[in-house]
Amino acid sequence: MSWFRVILEVPADDVDTITDRLQELGAVSVAIGATGQDDDLVVEPAPGATPLWRHNRLQALFPLDTDLTQLNDQLRICLDTDALASFDVGFVDEEDWLHAWRAHAVQHLFGGRLWIVPKDAQVPADATVLRLEPGLAFGTGGHPTTRLCLEWLAGWPLEGLRIMDYGCGSGILSIAACLLGAREAYAIDHDPQALLATRENASYNGVGDAQLKVLGPDELTGQMEFDVVLANILANPLIELAPELVAMTRPGGKLILSGLFAEQARRVIAAYPDVTFEASVREGTWIRLVGTRKPLNNSRVL
Repeated sequence: MSWFRVILEVPADDVDTITDRLQELGAVSVAIGATGQDDDLVVEPAPGATPLWRHNRLQALFPLDTDLTQLNDQLRICLDTDALASFDVGFVDEEDWLHAWRAHAVQHLFGGRLWIVPKDAQVPADATVLRLEPGLAFGTGGHPTTRLCLEWLAGWPLEGLRIMDYGCGSGILSIAACLLGAREAYAIDHDPQALLATRENASYNGVGDAQLKVLGPDELTGQMEFDVVLANILANPLIELAPELVAMTRPGGKLILSGLFAEQARRVIAAYPDVTFEASVREGTWIRLVGTRKPLNNSRVL
């Protein structure tokens, strides 16, 4: 089957509005990516929201019977002239679209024991495997910040521990923790799409509700403490949420922070006076911070 593919370049502030409008006009799929102008620059979102580039390329698929003249007229109402100048229409076969979509899927071994692969990939029979496809929720294992967290998880003994994945996106980190032996994990996100994706991915990978709790922030009742707290949500939210994330980490427990650039590390660390951080680990322009909450008397340190 063939489709019309419409490509638009829009600023971050307009992505949600234009995406919704494209879907209202009949788009069967909308993909968001960088334009190539500033791939390493992202806009700081609210916790749980999808990180965006300053300039974003939207690729929307429409059925072949779409009235392109009417589509252009409708988009003209909500787009400025610069965005319309980038309006590009072409044909694409479904097989080609799926191939391009799957090009973003990850197939990688983390820590020598955790495979992240597409759903139909072949791996050794005795491997620990998380099967995941690219989707609407942020977190496929392809971004450096996610890879940094996965490497830590795969290299740490998680058996019997309680894990918090704050800003879970696709649920990749909390699901990985469960597959690696965590006794219990909580996946928290503001975005309903992220919660839906996490539940679907958990179910596909055989992780049940008893082991993984998927909740919105307001659904986390009472003061709970976790052996490991992961937050892959960019620098500004990490700073704003510091008191909450520290309170979730039990004394002596581990706090894993990612989603920040190397030059932001000093400011983030300063927001966590009750945490002792190790040397940062870097991939490209991104870093991971691993800290231990300072123990109280008689507290156990991981």
